[in-house]
Amino acid sequence: MSRKGLIPFLFRNKEDKTFAKLLRGVTGVYPVNLKLYHQAFMHNSAVLHKNTERYSNERLEFLGDAVIDLVVAEFVFKKFPGKGEGYLTEMRSKIVSREQLSNIARKLGIEKLLTLNDSLRKTKTTNLYGIAGNALEAFTGAIYLDHGFKVAQKFVITKLIRPYIDIENLDTIHENYKSILIQWGQKNKKVVDFRLIEEVIDRHGKLFKIGVYIDDELLLDALHQTKKKAEQTVSEKAIAHLQLNISEYKLT
Repeated sequence: MSRKGLIPFLFRNKEDKTFAKLLRGVTGVYPVNLKLYHQAFMHNSAVLHKNTERYSNERLEFLGDAVIDLVVAEFVFKKFPGKGEGYLTEMRSKIVSREQLSNIARKLGIEKLLTLNDSLRKTKTTNLYGIAGNALEAFTGAIYLDHGFKVAQKFVITKLIRPYIDIENLDTIHENYKSILIQWGQKNKKVVDFRLIEEVIDRHGKLFKIGVYIDDELLLDALHQTKKKAEQTVSEKAIAHLQLNISEYKLT
């Protein structure tokens, strides 16, 4: 009997059947272990257990991040024969960037599947699409555990990369997230400012914490070994938080 024919027997609960069919619409295959997918969309704010890491989607996010990295690394390796390590690394980073994954999650409607604390969902400052981007990684981890690498690989390439990322155009883009954020501020009459919050010393050396302020209010911050990289990192996080479409801005 086909997997489709087995669904009524695997999931007798009407709610489970509906969820299984919804997942099949996104992934192209029916799930086997629904618990994995419920956990993939479980934000730690909704976990009613002190061991949040075990019951939230954080562990699956860790796994999915690694799966996506591997799939994309192989994809760009084959897509751009003869290109060097630096080029391939840059292309992989562009494809799996936080802003890209958050945008894809938004287009897939992942935020509607999230299980969140009610107060967090209603809070205006909640970065819902950033959380959805993390859940997309966890979702990929669940697919990997449920079906194996080949199915997860097919999902990443056919459901995430090809429909939503213009690889040929991406090849010519050198993203300057700080520039995009400043353009957004000018367009919306907002003052965008980057400030050094503190310098942190750890075993790797000095790190700079840079905050991005909108109209003199701290929005987000980021740590990096250089101020320039910290500014780019916090700008990328802000773009995802503000749900900006980078194609609408001049990339430099």
